[in-house]
Amino acid sequence: MDLDKIISRPNIEKTMFTEWMTANQLHEEARSLTYAQFPTKWTWHAKEKEWRKRRGGKKTIGRIYYAQPTSGEKYYLRMLLNTVKGCRSYEEIRTVDGVVHPTYKSACYALGLLNDDKEGDNCIKEASHWASAPQMRQLFCTILLFCEVTDPMEEL
Repeated sequence: MDLDKIISRPNIEKTMFTEWMTANQLHEEARSLTYAQFPTKWTWHAKEKEWRKRRGGKKTIGRIYYAQPTSGEKYYLRMLLNTVKGCRSYEEIRTVDGVVHPTYKSACYALGLLNDDKEGDNCIKEASHWASAPQMRQLFCTILLFCEVTDPMEEL
């Protein structure tokens, strides 16, 4: 497919993520949910590229794409999206106690998500729900090699 055709598609800039922020701007009740919780109360309509309030009582699980701890700011953005609620802009995602932090990592520190070894602990706990044993071992080694671990002998 021709790249120019792809770029010129209508609403190409709209994604589930950007429209989550738009829904938070437009609907007060949307602001009480994290990005991962959002699908429990709202449904994504791909054709129109918009979120709509869920009518039925179907059980739904929200998922966020996995990001490895070594992926830098993507990883910290993902951590924040599991924590912060109702953000209407990228700046609001990085805002903690009225202070807009320059990076997602610094916002994670301000929220206390990176103190001690919480970052690695949270990563391993989350991966334990879906990762195989070899993947868990690889993740553990990656954390030890590339992340700042203060006490690697501490029990998780």
